[in-house]
Amino acid sequence: MANNNNQNGQDSTQQLIDFFKTFKWRIIGFLAFLIIAILFLTLGFWSTVLIIVLCLIGIGIGYTKDRTQDFLNFLNRWS
Repeated sequence: MANNNNQNGQDSTQQLIDFFKTFKWRIIGFLAFLIIAILFLTLGFWSTVLIIVLCLIGIGIGYTKDRTQDFLNFLNRWS
């Protein structure tokens, strides 16, 4: 009986993992835009835009530190 309950728990966990794998990008997009919407409502438009711009700059700087040659190749393709 205990083994059957454990099996049901594993099945439901596997179903949940499969659901998240199937809809991974939809879930990530939903959560990202939910956070942006909450920021708009609480902080206002320009504060939220400033936060997003600064985050993108931080991502760019981090990307250059992580993958210097890849970033230089990216810049060369655009110029």
